[in-house]
Amino acid sequence: MPFSWAQTDAIEQVYSRPYVIFDGCDTAEDKEKCYEINLQELIGKQLNHKTYKDSIFYLAKRDTIAVPISILYDEFGTIVKDYSLITNPNTESKQSMKGLLDSIPKVKPVLDTYNKGVAISISSIFGYFLDRTKDSIIPLVGYEPKIIPFSIIDKAPVYKGCNRKLKNEELLKCMNGEVSKFIANNFNINLASELGLSKGVKRIYVSFNINKKGKVSDVRARGPHRDLEAEAIRVINKMPKLKRPGYFKNKPVIVPYSLPIVFRITE
Repeated sequence: MPFSWAQTDAIEQVYSRPYVIFDGCDTAEDKEKCYEINLQELIGKQLNHKTYKDSIFYLAKRDTIAVPISILYDEFGTIVKDYSLITNPNTESKQSMKGLLDSIPKVKPVLDTYNKGVAISISSIFGYFLDRTKDSIIPLVGYEPKIIPFSIIDKAPVYKGCNRKLKNEELLKCMNGEVSKFIANNFNINLASELGLSKGVKRIYVSFNINKKGKVSDVRARGPHRDLEAEAIRVINKMPKLKRPGYFKNKPVIVPYSLPIVFRITE
C-alpha cells in the first residue's frame, strides 16, 4: 500500500469517521485503502495524457517515478486547491501539475462525533513504472518511497535549538536559520579570497539527506571552485545530529534538504 497519512490515534478517538470516502468506495471493507488505490489510478490516468507523459518520459532518469501529493479537503469533501499540491516527479521540469487536482472528484468528508464534516489534509507518495516499450505510465501498488520531501512530511526533522512543538513550516524556518548560523561559524571565509575568484556574489549550492537517525548523509555541493565545494561538504558533515529525524506515517524516514551558501568577494 502506498505511503499515506490520514489520522493519528488521537484523532480516531475524536472523530466518528476519521477518513474520507472516495467515489465508489462506500461498500469497500477498507475504505482508506480503497481511497489510496483509486486516487493512485486516477493520477496515473492523467499522467498518461500526452501533456504530461512526453515530458515525464523525456526527463526521467529512472524507470520508476515518485509523485508526492498533498490534498486539503474542506468540511464538504471538496479540494481546497490553494492549499493542495501535486509535485512534478521531474525536479528539472517547470511544468505545473496543479491542473491534475481538477480531475479528483469530491469525497465524503471526515466526520466529527456530531457527524459534521471536518477539513483534513492527506499526504501520499505514489509510485509509477515507466513502461517505455508500451509507452505507458503504470501505478506501482505497494510502492514505498525511500525519501520523503518536506512538502508532505508528517513530522519535520528537529534541529538543535528548535522547539519540536513547532509546526512543520516553523521547524523548517528554524532549521534554515540554525544551519545558516552553523555554516557562518565554521566555513573558512578566507578560502574564497585565496582562490583568486572575481569580485561579486558567489553561491555554493548544497544538498544532503537527513537519515532515519537524524544524521546528515549524502552531502553534495556545486560551486564556482572545487575547493569551495569541498569546504562546503566538510562543514555540512560536521553538523550535529538532529534532535529528531523526519517522520511519515509514524515511521522515521529520510528527508532531503538543500540550501545555498552565499558570500560576496569585494577585493
